[in-house]
Amino acid sequence: MSDALFITEEGFISPRWRQSFPGARIAVTPEDAPSPCPELIWVLTAIPGWTEQIRHHVAEGRRVVAMTRQPQLEELRQALSAGARGYTEALASRDILIQAARTVTAGGLWLPAPLVSKMVGLLSQLLEQQPTGEGCDLSPLTDRERQVTTEVLKGASNKRIALELDITERTVKAHLSSIFEKLGARDRMHLMLLVRGQERT
Repeated sequence: MSDALFITEEGFISPRWRQSFPGARIAVTPEDAPSPCPELIWVLTAIPGWTEQIRHHVAEGRRVVAMTRQPQLEELRQALSAGARGYTEALASRDILIQAARTVTAGGLWLPAPLVSKMVGLLSQLLEQQPTGEGCDLSPLTDRERQVTTEVLKGASNKRIALELDITERTVKAHLSSIFEKLGARDRMHLMLLVRGQERT
């Protein structure tokens, strides 16, 4: 995982990139890109044609993470539509960059927590407008886990759930892990779809 390609613009290079990936290459122009390219590509969203860059590398079978100076939902949507498997701040810490790389190379999706909360909130509003199907069976859940599930359906963050139920955020996370396991949910958004009867496990 030490090998990666960062596609950026002139004068915008973070020392954390090579600290995180000692073998990383930096490309400012297409001619700078090595051949063959590494399997992990990081693309700065400020460069011209950044979505085309993502599509190109995805078509070649590579994993791509979009890097941004200022996370925005619309930009995230464009990045995911182009095929990116991750979206993070370009000046993120070394730990975040490494975690993002591990998640993406393992086939997962890496998104900034604040934007995930916004997406969950938007999904909650959308689902409220849709006719509900037959939701999944909640009988395996404890009373407290059902309360947490209800708050998740409202689009509440872990912090908000903790305040509403007078418990710690750590306890909220523990309840969510148990809920996901019992109901076969992959994440909060999948849980919302399952409970609303929009998707099956």
